[in-house]
Amino acid sequence: MTNKTSWVIDIQEDPETGDGILEFPADFLAKTGWKEGDVLEWKDLGNGSWQLTKKETDVTIEEEEAWQDLERKQTKA
Repeated sequence: MTNKTSWVIDIQEDPETGDGILEFPADFLAKTGWKEGDVLEWKDLGNGSWQLTKKETDVTIEEEEAWQDLERKQTKA
């Protein structure tokens, strides 16, 4: 038994730039945990479909602590 879920999302075109736009449904975002600003990696599956995965950044403990410190300072302001 598999727990895979799939969505079919049409690519829309930005009328000003001609860029492709993917508008993800709310249930999709909730399931994946993705949010605006995330970097996605595309993989061509070779059969006319593509796989998207969220690019995970390698962050050192020091970098994470610096971000948390910055967020705390911004929350206090």
